Amino acid sequence: MPTRKKYLFGACISVFFVLQIWFSLITFHYPYIGIYLSLDEQEQWVINELNPESASAKIGIKVGDIVKEVDGKPPEEFYYVSRWGVIEQASTLLISRHGDEQEYKINKNSTTSYDMIPLLEELVCMLMVCLLTMKLGSSPSARLLASVFLTMSIVFMSLGASIRGDLVGKLFVATFMMALPVVFLHFIIVFFKEKGNLQLPTRILKYLYTMLILWTILRVFYFFPATIDVYRYDSPVTLAFFIIGFIINIGMIAHIYIKVRKQQSYLSSIVKSVCYSLFISIFPIICLSFLPKLIVGNWVIDAIYTSWIILLFPISFAYLIASNQIYDIGLVIRRFLIVGLMSVLPVSIFTGVYVFLFNQEVNEKQILFVFVGSIVLVSLMLYAAEYWTTKLEPFLFPRKFLLQSALKKISKDLGSISNLRELKEIILVDIVNTLQVHGGAIVFRHKDDTEIIYHGEIDTLEIEKLVNSSMLLNHSKYTCIEMTGHEAYKGYLIMARKKTNTLIAQEEKQWLQLITSYLEVSLENVHLIRKLTVNLQQFASQLPHEATAHDIQWFRKVMFELQEEERVRIATDLHDTTMQDLFFLKRRLSTLADKVTLHKSDQEQLNNMNNFVDMINASLRQSCFELNPHLLKEVGLIQTLKMYIEKEAYSTPFELIFEVGSSSFIESKDLPTKRHIFRIVQELLNNAKKHSQATKVTMKMDETNHFFYMNYEDNGVGFNDNKEPQLEIGASGMGIEQMRSRVLHMGGQMDCLTQRGSGTIFKIRIPIEEVISA
Repeated sequence: MPTRKKYLFGACISVFFVLQIWFSLITFHYPYIGIYLSLDEQEQWVINELNPESASAKIGIKVGDIVKEVDGKPPEEFYYVSRWGVIEQASTLLISRHGDEQEYKINKNSTTSYDMIPLLEELVCMLMVCLLTMKLGSSPSARLLASVFLTMSIVFMSLGASIRGDLVGKLFVATFMMALPVVFLHFIIVFFKEKGNLQLPTRILKYLYTMLILWTILRVFYFFPATIDVYRYDSPVTLAFFIIGFIINIGMIAHIYIKVRKQQSYLSSIVKSVCYSLFISIFPIICLSFLPKLIVGNWVIDAIYTSWIILLFPISFAYLIASNQIYDIGLVIRRFLIVGLMSVLPVSIFTGVYVFLFNQEVNEKQILFVFVGSIVLVSLMLYAAEYWTTKLEPFLFPRKFLLQSALKKISKDLGSISNLRELKEIILVDIVNTLQVHGGAIVFRHKDDTEIIYHGEIDTLEIEKLVNSSMLLNHSKYTCIEMTGHEAYKGYLIMARKKTNTLIAQEEKQWLQLITSYLEVSLENVHLIRKLTVNLQQFASQLPHEATAHDIQWFRKVMFELQEEERVRIATDLHDTTMQDLFFLKRRLSTLADKVTLHKSDQEQLNNMNNFVDMINASLRQSCFELNPHLLKEVGLIQTLKMYIEKEAYSTPFELIFEVGSSSFIESKDLPTKRHIFRIVQELLNNAKKHSQATKVTMKMDETNHFFYMNYEDNGVGFNDNKEPQLEIGASGMGIEQMRSRVLHMGGQMDCLTQRGSGTIFKIRIPIEEVISA
């Protein structure tokens, strides 16, 4: 903000606070006497109007009484009588009634609704000014709406001092009463330009502001002694200007509505709702207070009460703008009407009971206040119930809030699941932790197999038996929800007892059923991903390798690159997380074992645990190597294979022989080619360990006539080469098809010689000069 604007803003704030202090001193130091005088034919000052809420009405003074003295002086010598024709800020009055004179003392501690209601209205307006300025200060329409509230707050702030005869108070009330409809019209024009891109005529604003300034200048006559006549005309002009100004506001909105009424858009709905709302808000104060005052000289309902209703329209506008619901104004108004109608019946019953119990102590005004105030409060509570219930839900319904939060997280995470490992780590762990159960499992029952994914403490063998015997759904130890059966599998979500040794509650079971409905879709996606992966692998293995098919060789390359990226990611995760944790665990165990205070048997147990950690670490290191064989780049293909096969020989149930002839040309090839050959060897050994039941496996490698040869032979049980691969969730991979696909990708050829019960032979031939870079 520029320095000049800062100084101007600071000056305005300072003036506002000075006025606030001055008006408050006048309001709360002097009681509101509320006596209005006029001269009769005998030149006597007669009371022609007496406010029933004033201090004078409470001490027995009546309309028609003649005022003889005010604070010991004749009325015409009293400042407020000579200037305004009222008695204010006085202590004693000498009153003549039917020839009898009596002195009355004004109670200085008397406070009325004329003191408290404007103060409350001012506080509401200033609160709205602060909210609009802080939250939406960058919006021109919001700044003008804040100006509307500021104008209203100055009117309410100066009202108490004005009715007590204070000159500054009367100037500010009259000026800002006239300014209110002009500022409001300015807001309407800017608002529709900002929100609806409607260009409205602004020339009328110049005329209205000019009239406002000129009439404010004319009020300089307030400072001259003979101002009672000026004041007598100023009050009707102020009220008339206020009424005409708001009629212009309604006319402007009606003009906009006529312009856009045929458009089936949000704008026509906003304009219509704004027009109705403004009319409802402004109707009471104009028709029940100001017009009767102008025409017959008396209120139907005092403006101090109807002024509350005029606040509803700008407050509702501020709420709609701040909450970004301005385009749903029709819906918001309907909601207000509905909650208002809902509150009528209970409030009517309450008011009726109140009148019945205290019928001797209440009057019509109190009954009206209780009825209207209760309707407003109940309506606001009903309207805000949804908002506050949501905000307070963590405290009022903590369990429900926890379940809903977990459901949001799980439903969000389900979209990222593509395999069963992620299903356990992302979803099942969350479910078990949220429900605080001992353990949970997701079971897939295939035609010939049962697969269980579990987390926590749960007996998988017992679960498998119960699933196969169809006794799980009504079991006393488990909560089981059956998922929609698929043609290839049937799914179950199973939860053990809670850690409090109780079964899952009904609310939590409903939550589980909702999650199950999400899981069904996710499991179907996993199944489809598996099926698609198998089809892709089959497709990749069947791609031709002739020169005419080079335009689709990219497919194999993408497949292999994706696989290698995933293996590297898993290896990195294992190295950076699990192996690091094991390293720190080993250091901790070693520290404990070195303590001399430990018993020898305890030290031995710690050392055994340390050795076991070393074994786990070595196994993980080997797994990381298999996932990401980094030695291929450092020591070459043959040396890496020798190290790998040497380690595998310790764990294989068969004799493993590895023979290598010439290998100079293959070592000169690129790293992706070496990686393909390493993966083929890996797959051959894995299949041999899992399925061959062989006692001897021989692998030979050699180079002849620009070809790299690799032969595999075992004396195992063999297999039917035409067997179709399984497609169910949890089925084994497409190992042979993967090998064939890699060989074809390198431009080579793979032959498989096998028969059930007579062993297996794989012969692989790869052209060294024509190896395709992956």
